[in-house]
Amino acid sequence: MSIAHVELHPGELGVPGYLTPRVKGVPLAGVLPALRQDPLNFFVRAARDHGDVVALQLGLQPALMINRPDDIRYVLQDNQYNYEKSRYVHVLKPILGAGMFLAEGAEWKRQRQSSARGFQGCHLKKMVGEMGDVANDLVDRWAVQEQRGQAIDIGPEMMRVTLDVVLRCLFSVDDDAIYDQVYKALSVILRNTERRIWSVVSPPTWVPTPENRRFQAALKSLDDFVASVIAKRRAASEPGEDLLQILIDSYDALPAGKRVPSLLRDQVLSLILAGHDTAANALAWTWYLLSKNPSAAVRLRAEVDATLRGRTPEFADIENLRFTKMVFQESMRLYPPLWTFSRDAVEDDRIGKTPVRKGTTVILCAYAVHRRPELWPNPEGFDPDRFDPEKGPGHSRFAYFPFGGGPRTCLGARFAMLEAMIVIAKVMQRFHLDIVPGQNISPEPMITLRPRGKLLMRLSRV
Repeated sequence: MSIAHVELHPGELGVPGYLTPRVKGVPLAGVLPALRQDPLNFFVRAARDHGDVVALQLGLQPALMINRPDDIRYVLQDNQYNYEKSRYVHVLKPILGAGMFLAEGAEWKRQRQSSARGFQGCHLKKMVGEMGDVANDLVDRWAVQEQRGQAIDIGPEMMRVTLDVVLRCLFSVDDDAIYDQVYKALSVILRNTERRIWSVVSPPTWVPTPENRRFQAALKSLDDFVASVIAKRRAASEPGEDLLQILIDSYDALPAGKRVPSLLRDQVLSLILAGHDTAANALAWTWYLLSKNPSAAVRLRAEVDATLRGRTPEFADIENLRFTKMVFQESMRLYPPLWTFSRDAVEDDRIGKTPVRKGTTVILCAYAVHRRPELWPNPEGFDPDRFDPEKGPGHSRFAYFPFGGGPRTCLGARFAMLEAMIVIAKVMQRFHLDIVPGQNISPEPMITLRPRGKLLMRLSRV
């Protein structure tokens, strides 16, 4: 069923007699067929054609798509306790278990508070050196490929560099052999999980299909890796000074009855998974946009050269890489890695003028909100100057939420911004990146928003 044929009409939601724009869909399945066929276009059109609130039927599940910044703030911040992570994230349970990203209530708060200590300013300053080392390793590896005239697939390259940053900075792991093991396992797991999100019917992971056996083998590989990292740290003569040590100490401080053996594993794996995938995709889209907008690339390179004069970026340099930051922010506006997420209403409520019944799924689609012409002039255009701090905020806080919002805002947002700016600056010192002609580049809306298929780019020395 094409989205062009979805019938749109007013309908009831929550309170009899209250009308809100509603996408009708088809009997029983609702809008799911159209949503699976082209989710990005579906959500953009729904927001464009029907405004601040749109009622949807996801099979038997009632849902509201909210597109007004004040309403988004209400769900994520003002009345956060009435909106828990939705049933659609349960597909991540076999991977992330009871880790912070699926936890709720007091357990989430405890994990959040302990993990936050690892991202404080004093730790971030130390991490910048490691990030610079990773960026140097990246450009040295690319120098070999450039000499051979090899094009690079930018998606996996960014996955590699961001995973390297996470392992070195948060867990003090620096081992190429381990990197290959973790990267391959994560690739299998993410692809399997993404298929499950959009599948009408998926066999449970314990059913011994060939795909599930690959999934279980990859999950065991990750479990073995995490167990070895934790065991090595516990056996070390001196405690570490990184996030891993904070997680271990926080776990050990729990009452004996709450020290579930898998909990520490779940926390570590959650941070590895979330810490590299979103940043990698945001960087991949940044290189794509810079290649399509050469005047912005020239301006960015001029800023990098004037600020660094060939040096690897240090913490004190970050505030002077203003346009570099603006480019990355605009990239995340057009291609937010966390392109959509949802919450389920715990009790009956009202969002603005719209009644919400208990159990309703509330959808927040950053990809669509970031493209609303009411909020963003020329929304499809690439314009980093939207984020120029000297012009003041040109948008309300919750018109832009690539890292989520409210108390559950991405814990590693500052970490990801630092990492991206350092990698971008270092690469721009050494290389031009140009899209290989003839490719049809489009976004693939899975767990995160990534380029569909390969994104091949040609390297040339600056």
